[in-house]
Amino acid sequence: MTSVRDVHHFAYSAAEAEREIRFHEGVLGLRCVRREPRTLRGLSGEQLVFGTTEDPAEGFLVAYCLGADGPSGRRGSNGPDAPNLSVPAGSLGHWQTRLHDAHVEGRIEEVFGTKRLVFTAPSGIPYALVETGEPDSVAVSGSVAPALAVRGLHSVTVSLMDVRETHSFLLDLFGGEHTVQDLASGYYRFAAGAGAAGVELLHQPYRAPGTWTYAVGTPHHIGLAVDDAASREQLCERLRDAGYLDVSPVVEDTDYSTVWVRAPGGALVALVCPTGSER
Repeated sequence: MTSVRDVHHFAYSAAEAEREIRFHEGVLGLRCVRREPRTLRGLSGEQLVFGTTEDPAEGFLVAYCLGADGPSGRRGSNGPDAPNLSVPAGSLGHWQTRLHDAHVEGRIEEVFGTKRLVFTAPSGIPYALVETGEPDSVAVSGSVAPALAVRGLHSVTVSLMDVRETHSFLLDLFGGEHTVQDLASGYYRFAAGAGAAGVELLHQPYRAPGTWTYAVGTPHHIGLAVDDAASREQLCERLRDAGYLDVSPVVEDTDYSTVWVRAPGGALVALVCPTGSER
């Protein structure tokens, strides 16, 4: 069965682009690999992409910046909630101090038997740094030592009032695997297997739904990677056959093409594959 390969990116809305760049490059040590003007809700905004390499197609954080006076929104359930970034084992103490020095406070938690440092970024979006594997070298912006640097996207958290339909959606339609459950959190991985970015479903039955539009301080969507356009079309046919009829037409971009669909509960999902893979 054709399936999703892994999680490609997490997208959110923020205020000023310069503040996002200062935090992600100066504190997290990522690269801003793409910056371009974009109209958002009738306003002149910007779209930023952050990653660990110079290739925009490999960027895993997407920020829609509406400006200092952009409309704000409300975080809530039934949508994306947080990006979780991979860092080397044993590095959380360093990261907690580094964030503190940048006036960002974090706390260490344990989920799925693995430690993570949870904090709220200047944008208002919650993040987690998750310890994964042994320290190794990663090409980054240079503001963080390679042995301590962010290695990529570990997973994305999706908050839901009821996880049952989304659980079936990920398994039956996207070929996911439910690998572990830790109280209210479940982890799902896809065809790329262990080590690739997955989805965490967080059951929050008493949390009100959040804003869907571009709005400062709110998550917007998650991107799931598919190998090529033919594989994605097979997934789209499976979605339509199951009754998900609001699958969008293909939207072409410089780095990848996208098909949009709403998952059960309301989370917006971008199915992405390399531009030109139709040929």
